Amino acid sequence: MADTSSPGLARSPGYERPAENASGEDRRVGDEKAFASLLTDTVVESMADILGENVLSLLISKGMLDHAENPGELERQLALTFGNGSVVLERMIVKALYRKLGIRADSSFGFDYAKALDVARNVFGETRRKWKNVLD
Repeated sequence: MADTSSPGLARSPGYERPAENASGEDRRVGDEKAFASLLTDTVVESMADILGENVLSLLISKGMLDHAENPGELERQLALTFGNGSVVLERMIVKALYRKLGIRADSSFGFDYAKALDVARNVFGETRRKWKNVLD
């Protein structure tokens, strides 16, 4: 398995529930951190599946995935490295993320990586809020 010890790839403890008395702002920040962690994990897993462990290790060693949670930066890094092939990688990342979140992809419209991630972020936040209400 590739070393993901780079600071930008550290797996954050974002999957835990926010504190019971957390304000709405704290909860939102918690949701963002948890989503960033899920997205980073998905990017790393997708890159390993698509490109292999050796290429993943190279990308990590060059710092190219240090900001995997930032759609604009990841798009830029992928486009610089893979050119037009970056769109295929972005689609595969979104497909894996949607699968994890149980989102059905709608391929009837043009693909936009940032918008696809916004959909996933919204579903993720709604799901976390529903589970919090169930567990309370």
